[in-house]
Amino acid sequence: MSDLLNLAVSLRTKTDEQLLSLFKRRTGFGAPKDFFDLAQALLAPKSLTPTITKLSGSEARTLEAIVGGESNLSVTDEAVESLLELGLIYQKDDGSIFALDAVAEAAKSALKNLAPARDGFPATGLLVLPVNGSVIGLAAIAAFETQQAVCELLIDASSNRLKLTGKTGFGVSDVKRLAAHLRRGNQAVRGYYQLAEQLQLLQLVGERWWLTPAAEAFLGATVLERWVSLAGQWISSLGPVGARELNSVLKTHPELDLQSALKTVFPLADTSLGDELSVLAEEAQGIGFSVAGQPTVLLAYCLNKQMQVAADLLQNHLPQLQHSLIVQADLSLIAPGPLDTATESVLRKFTDLEQVSVASTYRLSALSLSHGLECGLTVSQIRTMLLELNGKALPQPVEYLLKEAEARFGRLTILRGSGAGEKSVLKSTDGILLTEILNDSRLRAFAFQATNAASLSTRFEPEIVYFGLREQGYLPIRIDEAGAVISPRANHTFSGGLARSDANPHQLLVNNLRAADERVGKQPDDQDLTRQIQLALKNKALLTVVAVDRSGTEVEFRILPTALANGRLRGMDKRNDVERTLPLERIRRVELG
Repeated sequence: MSDLLNLAVSLRTKTDEQLLSLFKRRTGFGAPKDFFDLAQALLAPKSLTPTITKLSGSEARTLEAIVGGESNLSVTDEAVESLLELGLIYQKDDGSIFALDAVAEAAKSALKNLAPARDGFPATGLLVLPVNGSVIGLAAIAAFETQQAVCELLIDASSNRLKLTGKTGFGVSDVKRLAAHLRRGNQAVRGYYQLAEQLQLLQLVGERWWLTPAAEAFLGATVLERWVSLAGQWISSLGPVGARELNSVLKTHPELDLQSALKTVFPLADTSLGDELSVLAEEAQGIGFSVAGQPTVLLAYCLNKQMQVAADLLQNHLPQLQHSLIVQADLSLIAPGPLDTATESVLRKFTDLEQVSVASTYRLSALSLSHGLECGLTVSQIRTMLLELNGKALPQPVEYLLKEAEARFGRLTILRGSGAGEKSVLKSTDGILLTEILNDSRLRAFAFQATNAASLSTRFEPEIVYFGLREQGYLPIRIDEAGAVISPRANHTFSGGLARSDANPHQLLVNNLRAADERVGKQPDDQDLTRQIQLALKNKALLTVVAVDRSGTEVEFRILPTALANGRLRGMDKRNDVERTLPLERIRRVELG
């Protein structure tokens, strides 16, 4: 069989867990319709090349041996098992191991300069690093600020439409906005976006990034739970063999800093991967796995699969949670320390964050309070919470703002229109406000039309109009046909209609592949049949065909197809050594291989 068939058959026999692991470690596979689509995507250079350059030393040397003709390797070998998981090699029925032809071709240039294993590598045993209180303290602060930054990214994504842009997938304007907000460099912010994507907190649907249900869970988790997610993802990104080898390199060569150790573990790193290794080293610094480039005991515990021990150690050094705010007359709110998750999540609904750190600063505004009311809070609830956190009466300007927000809320509404020329309708009992919007030059692009004294219409969608008006300082709310307020966060979480337990985009892909495979095996449609037959023709592969005869009885044929035209399949019946012509309308099922 060809590479395509070998890989497709191998993918079909994998368990769901193995497929999920494959999707975590491979890139560039898109949204395949079936296992043959997936195999074709995985064999494409844009997926193969980065996968090969990310192989660890023992994986690369094992692949070199297999490409060189050594086929009697054991599938229990960790490197062989990893290569099988990555879809770079396959196992024949007799148990022998072979590299796919496309993989062997792609690996030639990368493996050509592969250096021998470093002296003393790999080492066995657990990596042991000293527990230094001051170092762990610095690591804990970095870990806290990183999980906080990822939370800010998700909150920013819930308030702004993130579109697929450029090679990295995230636009410069989005990166700069968040960088200014977090007071971090653009490169660091791109690393946060990468973390969010790897953790499947952001999911690309079409040309837009959406928050996933996992993002909601992340925002609702404790600081330590978020850190465990980030740390686990970092270790997973090394691959199982890469993690073991990093443990060995650091144990054997304690003089190496983390970035040098990573370069030793991944010897095929090209210029592109070199940049990724730099990002990986920066992420390690942010997670607390290194301080000033030197590995910490937190990394040692996690590499040795003692995540809970690392979490317990980190817990003792994280900044202590607070339950207090300083509410000031200039409408700013100062948190002297990190707030507990429940308080923070409610506070963020009706405030704007000005400075994020261990001690953060928030600000109240008419827009932020309107947002909180749209999210289901009441002014009474907001006032009660501020009083509790402040511990004394609120400054008079804050009380004035709360009363004004309550009076103005719902004065301007947006609802869906009735046709293509009227996709949104603005309504208000305040005719002067509608006139102001109609004459506002900043809103000219919306081309508002006065339909009557109490409403305006436009051809733009309600969500676009909503954010456009808010950007210019207006306080609209969106309502549905029943008059209920639509939360501004409602349209930023994507679950694909799945139950929460299945709302993992990779799990959704696995489910779709299984469903497509089952459909082809049971009752495929014409498109499925044609696709399978065309693949068999292209790869000169045998096809098991189940068709019905004139009496309606199902008959099975083993056919080597030679042509598909005019709604008929022609091919050699290998069992009876005769040529057969079968109408597609009589074919019930087909199976390749």
